[in-house]
Amino acid sequence: MLLCLGASAVCAEERATLQRPYDPVIIATGRLDLFGDRRIDALRLVRVAGGSVQAIPFQIDPRSKGGALIMQGPEPVQFDDNDDFVFMASDAGDRAAADVTWPPGCDAALEVTVRARLGGAAWAYLLHCPGTPPAPATTPYVVYDAADNHARSTRYDVGYAADRNFFTEMRVVGADGAPGANLVRQTHMRGSPTFEVLFTELTLEFTEQNAYVEVEGIRNGPVRAIRRVKLSVDLGKLLPNLPNGIAETFHYRDAFLTPTRFGIPALALRMLRDFHFEDVVEFDPRVMPLKYWDATHPEGIALASAGPAPDDNADHEWWVHSAPNGAVLNAMLIPQQWHDWGITRGAFVRPGCTDTSSTCAAGYTLRNMTALRAAGDYDLMQATVVLPRAYQAGDEVPAMALVSDPLLIDVARLR
Repeated sequence: MLLCLGASAVCAEERATLQRPYDPVIIATGRLDLFGDRRIDALRLVRVAGGSVQAIPFQIDPRSKGGALIMQGPEPVQFDDNDDFVFMASDAGDRAAADVTWPPGCDAALEVTVRARLGGAAWAYLLHCPGTPPAPATTPYVVYDAADNHARSTRYDVGYAADRNFFTEMRVVGADGAPGANLVRQTHMRGSPTFEVLFTELTLEFTEQNAYVEVEGIRNGPVRAIRRVKLSVDLGKLLPNLPNGIAETFHYRDAFLTPTRFGIPALALRMLRDFHFEDVVEFDPRVMPLKYWDATHPEGIALASAGPAPDDNADHEWWVHSAPNGAVLNAMLIPQQWHDWGITRGAFVRPGCTDTSSTCAAGYTLRNMTALRAAGDYDLMQATVVLPRAYQAGDEVPAMALVSDPLLIDVARLR
């Protein structure tokens, strides 16, 4: 039986039903300013589980007045209206009973309700606890080590190439806490735009090797680690440093997300006559067997086979490479305008890792890029979700919800 009291409807027995294992909860701090005290060290975040109140980790990432993340400088001691308050949805718990006992010294509470659009809810409670001892330090879910360009979490270990924006290592952490074998040789990017210049067609090529990176900042916290880089692609003297943009990679415990905004100048668009693009992962034959999966290949494709690559015209939101002890789901989201114009994401699958000297790869291509109708800035999202076991049909549903089905967040004052 549920017993609800007051306008906030705090119920006695409402259990968490949310099934979103990969999602962060990100709340603009302007929604939390109900205490009249903006000191971060006066805040505690808790959940209710089994009738007990338990602390859960959170972090506040500062943003400038213009909305940009502040990556450098000392840790903030107070929050502003537009900072990010971040915790993991999987850390939220049951709804607190009306007679819940908060920790001593806490004089105000906010109830944060986290819901999925298709059902399921969980709750966390932000407490104002002035004058209480500092919260104990927690082991971060993920740490970016700038010394060796690695992001390490309890689920994965990935290594970036020095001064570039591609991976040279990707390991799934096993149940024993130890990283497994390196699954990849390297991630690759290849683009070949063709421009009309003085009535002559000129094809240029760029790869991950001439996509240059300037690291603008690293930020580590209890819940996530952020790496921000400025990107530029060298296409020679004709179109220097084109395209260019800013890429921020948000590393969480089970996933890392790279929303990227890049600009396409009007001159380049007018000159563009053709464009091919691939973003792929090259696998290490020594870690076979690996298997490729996507929505149109439910039977999977053995990457160690010497068979031909599949050929389909589907638009692919996601694909998975799976080993016996873990799997990695890769997703690319493109702007809705691109869909409307007929641009699609093709599957790139090249099996054939039959011995240590051979290569195989999988990833994305972009089709029909000449259908771009407007210059300007565009936002893309690349997401990688690490699954703790070999892929099974349906594993893509909660992973894709991370990027395509935003959580619904409600904040209410309890006292």
